[in-house]
Amino acid sequence: MPVKPTNKTRAATRSAGPHRSHRPLVRAAVKNPELVRERQHRLVRAAMSVFLKKGFHDATVRDIGRKAGFTQGTIYNYVRSKDDILYLVCDEVVGAYHDAVHRVIAGIEDPARRLCAAVEATIHVMYAHQDHILLLYHESHALEGKALRAILTRVGEHIGFFEGLVDQAGASAAGTGRRLAANLLTFVPVMVVLRRWDLDPAADRLTLVRQLTDFVLRGLGLNSRGAD
Repeated sequence: MPVKPTNKTRAATRSAGPHRSHRPLVRAAVKNPELVRERQHRLVRAAMSVFLKKGFHDATVRDIGRKAGFTQGTIYNYVRSKDDILYLVCDEVVGAYHDAVHRVIAGIEDPARRLCAAVEATIHVMYAHQDHILLLYHESHALEGKALRAILTRVGEHIGFFEGLVDQAGASAAGTGRRLAANLLTFVPVMVVLRRWDLDPAADRLTLVRQLTDFVLRGLGLNSRGAD
């Protein structure tokens, strides 16, 4: 049965709103916020393509600029270094799956169904952004100090949001705390990226999504429709 949300749950749920970037960590020389956002977004899209092809360490700022259609001089008006660009890429990837889940569950009132929808949305977004999720796992270790902490904080907030959904749904696996359950719900879906080499390429994507959703939810005493 659903339980009454606690103060901790309410706080976690509030963190589920649209992804709020930590991009102030990246200082730009240009003062126009809209222009900065647009140019940084172009750099991120270009960098994703270049990093996927060459890897972070072998890629150069010149490579990224060429892909984005910017000179190096222009690039340094919006970021300070290649490390800044990597941070923006990681922030974009984390924000993409956070926002995708938020959009799917918006308007779902029943707590158990909301949790089920969030799990299924997580798996779908892993499928939709496989290369970018893999990029995050491969290259985020190169982030430095404050940038790495900012990304881990954002991921922790997303886990906290799922912890709130578990609490609201009154779901708990035997002997498993809410935080561990939230970690499992947000990490197990990553197998569609990290183990894609072993998944049946002929299998129907929707079938795989349903099977994985059912598997992780059964551990919480729920089925894919959110029923007990």
